[in-house]
Amino acid sequence: MNKDELIHKLESLKGLSSGSGAVYGEFLKRLTDHIGTMEPGDYVHTSSGQTMAAPIATDLWYLWYHQNILKKYYEDIEGEDFNHKDYLTYLTENLSFLSYLPDLKPLKVVTDLDKQLLHDTSLDVYNMKWRNEWSNNGIYWVNTAFFELRQTEKSLDYPSEGSPGFKTTPNDYVGYVAFPIGQLGVMEVISLFTETDLKGYAFAAYSALWTYHQKPAVTDLEDKYKPTKQSVPEIFPDMKDANGNALAGQHYCYGRQLIEGYGYYKPEIPVAPQNTLNADNRTAYAPTSSRDVELWASDIKDYGEDIKPKKWFRYWIHKDSTFPVPGEFVGILVRPEATPPHVWWFQESSPFLYAGNWMETNNLTSGIVKSVTAEGDRTDGGIGNLYCVAIQGCDVYISASDFLEYSVGDRVAVLKVDSTETAPTKAFSALKQIHLKTKDAGTTKTNYVIIPATYYKIKH
Repeated sequence: MNKDELIHKLESLKGLSSGSGAVYGEFLKRLTDHIGTMEPGDYVHTSSGQTMAAPIATDLWYLWYHQNILKKYYEDIEGEDFNHKDYLTYLTENLSFLSYLPDLKPLKVVTDLDKQLLHDTSLDVYNMKWRNEWSNNGIYWVNTAFFELRQTEKSLDYPSEGSPGFKTTPNDYVGYVAFPIGQLGVMEVISLFTETDLKGYAFAAYSALWTYHQKPAVTDLEDKYKPTKQSVPEIFPDMKDANGNALAGQHYCYGRQLIEGYGYYKPEIPVAPQNTLNADNRTAYAPTSSRDVELWASDIKDYGEDIKPKKWFRYWIHKDSTFPVPGEFVGILVRPEATPPHVWWFQESSPFLYAGNWMETNNLTSGIVKSVTAEGDRTDGGIGNLYCVAIQGCDVYISASDFLEYSVGDRVAVLKVDSTETAPTKAFSALKQIHLKTKDAGTTKTNYVIIPATYYKIKH
């Protein structure tokens, strides 16, 4: 079998029509008489002529979905078909801050192959069926990220070996964010972002004080960090952006990059910390992915479902970090390799939102003031102003602990009155997180109260 025949056979076995021949050819020219492997699953033995290409799913693991954070808001609605639901309203209203990343869309998954085929044109060859005419009707899906947040030296419910930094100084880390992923090399970039990174954060009642860090909203994002809109989504990703520029090899993605460099490299360049000094008046730690990322982490047995064959990715949060702001959404962006043949099932943007969760603490959350009802206009007999506050993007009515006044647009700290513990012995995890639902919208919540607190003060 000559080189061209071998390449053709490998491509046929893998179902490829283009894009790999040059790579195979160059590799095969260098082979003499030994066993060689190329892409994972490919096998060549030049003397015997054996050629195999295993149908592995490295480019499909992100389509293997888990519990949908979008679903949790609607779980109080009986008879809802969550696997075929249109979550656009939740994305537009509860996750409205995503609009600061133009054209960003969530992952779309295939929940029901038979229902998501435009036509069923089958060719039965040795009991293997080939179907074509795929339909662009995937379901929006944001995998629920897991987290634990703890006070210094308190134990975790789901410990792991930890990142390199955690292994060295475990008590310098106050928790982690975790999400399930498949093998590396599929995603060109994996990054983390927070709601306040995008929407900004004007500290309530402290806007004039230089001692408090003000986060501006994203308004001047460089083009290279903007998601690329797939104006006509295809089953394979577009290799060029809207301006015709090649996507492959740029490694650009908004957020704190956890993995980059064709999906294998943990960045070693520190991210500048918000504060010069930490609470101990020492130089604040600058987050560094090579020290803070753990691959692969221990299983989280109570996540709610088995994530196999995926494994857990953990990003460990250093005590000097100024994230998360309690109550904000923390999301994971992934940018798949653009080089075909990479089946990604009609994704609408690159990168796309892959995972996330609202991250609160045991006692605290926060929200955005949407409207203010003066005490004199209240009809419930309450004392002080009544505030409509969007907590987890859900509008609820709550009072303040004192007579400090807040304005529309302020992010306010909120005490969770019914969940306070004076001395928690363990971490607060995603399992204890209460997600607001449709039935909560527009109701008055006596278990929430606005307090005159803020996160985080600048330390020089």
